[in-house]
Amino acid sequence: MLSSKTRIKRRYFKRQIYIGVGCILFVFASFIFASCDNIPFEMISESEEDAIKAVLDDRSFRQFEPDVDASPRKGVILDFFNGVSLWAQYAEGNYALNEWEIRANDYRIERAADGSEIKIYFIKPRSSRTLPNKCENCIETAGISISIRNVFDSKRIAFKLNDPDDSLPSPFPVFRSWTKFREDEYFD
Repeated sequence: MLSSKTRIKRRYFKRQIYIGVGCILFVFASFIFASCDNIPFEMISESEEDAIKAVLDDRSFRQFEPDVDASPRKGVILDFFNGVSLWAQYAEGNYALNEWEIRANDYRIERAADGSEIKIYFIKPRSSRTLPNKCENCIETAGISISIRNVFDSKRIAFKLNDPDDSLPSPFPVFRSWTKFREDEYFD
């Protein structure tokens, strides 16, 4: 039979081992999650790009945070009519306080090496701000991109807006995590 001092020492060392292993697992998991966010992206073939653009062409997606009737609310519209457009608005009650848009006639597409998402980059973007004061090309657009998951699945398509330098004006930052946008329906 072990003395009580020996049992206490063993419990102490077991606890230290569990704590050490837990810390190692925590550091390892943090490293894994951090590296998952930095998935390498690659250019896609012209035929893949044409297929993705054909799926997005003439579609519009919108999302409001917390919802369309809330006050205050943040709104974002992504539309793929004649290129790509990112429209944003911050409103309180019936009044918009900030409103702006970034648009381009064309965009380039990259795909994550693991195929989990695509990223859209504006080609020769133009910007305009309507509120609080009007201006043209006054919004910094460098580094801005739109990530898309499940681009070929209308029921599961999701977006994430990337602003790595936090250069976009209010209502950003918004929708940095994967968000299902509501698709607008247009009829000819």
